[in-house]
Formats: sequence, structure tokens, C-alpha cells
Amino acid sequence: MAMRMVWRGGLSLAFFGALALTSLTGCGGVRRIPVSGTVTLDGKPFTGGHLVFSPDNAKGNTHRINCRGRIKDGQYDLETNGVTPSDSGDGVPLGWYKVTFIMLEESTKKHPIAPVDVHGRFRDQDKTPLTVEVKDNPAPGSYDFKLTSR
Repeated sequence: MAMRMVWRGGLSLAFFGALALTSLTGCGGVRRIPVSGTVTLDGKPFTGGHLVFSPDNAKGNTHRINCRGRIKDGQYDLETNGVTPSDSGDGVPLGWYKVTFIMLEESTKKHPIAPVDVHGRFRDQDKTPLTVEVKDNPAPGSYDFKLTSR
């Protein structure tokens, strides 16, 4: 009878040990900060397209992620797409990013979209003058962007 008590205690210990190990290795991912703001084109609220934050390797950001958000009525919220599901979700990891603009929608007869005349430098990750640091407690307006057509 004493042997049965030891075995049951050992089984419980093994079960809780395995549970603790899976909780340490299975979750986690990168901590993300909510990022939202405004986008204007030539001083007017912009609609259409997406804002993209790409890690700036030159400033030490080596995350393997893509952060983007749809711009509507001059407003956007970013979410992260990472290599693993735990690296994906709302917000953006801390660090420096290059900021670019992309237009994904195409105009149709049923849903016409006005042509967007965003200067090419804002669409090229290697030429964009826009960079930003995502950090805890940013100042108001830290993630607002002013695009121009020229």
C-alpha cells in the first residue's frame, strides 16, 4: 500500500512538472505596443491604401515581421504578422521602423477609387524618408504621417 501512495505522488509531480514546462515554452512571443495615428496627403485626411512598418535593420531592429494597417478617413491601426502565431497580433514590437505606403485596392466600375498620387519615395522601403521608433508611452502624434504628392 505504501508503494501505491508513492507512485500516485510521483505521477502528480510529473504531471505538474510537464504542465510547467509547456507553459514556459509554448507561449510568449514578442511584446507589442498599440500603434495608431493619422495619415494626410497634401494636408487632407487620406483614405485608401495601407501604411507599413518594416524593421529598420540599420538601427538594430532585426524582428522578422511585417506590420501594416489600412488607412480609412485618415486613421489607421497597425497589427503585426510574424513568422510564428505568437509573434502576430494587434500592435507592433518595440524598435525602429521604416514607414512606407502601399495601395492594394484596384478600381472597378462598381467601386471606383480615385487615383492616388503619393510620391514614389513613400512607396519604396529603401528610399522612404519616414522612420519611427515604437516605444513605451509615446508622445501624442508620434505615429502621425504627412505624405505629399510631390
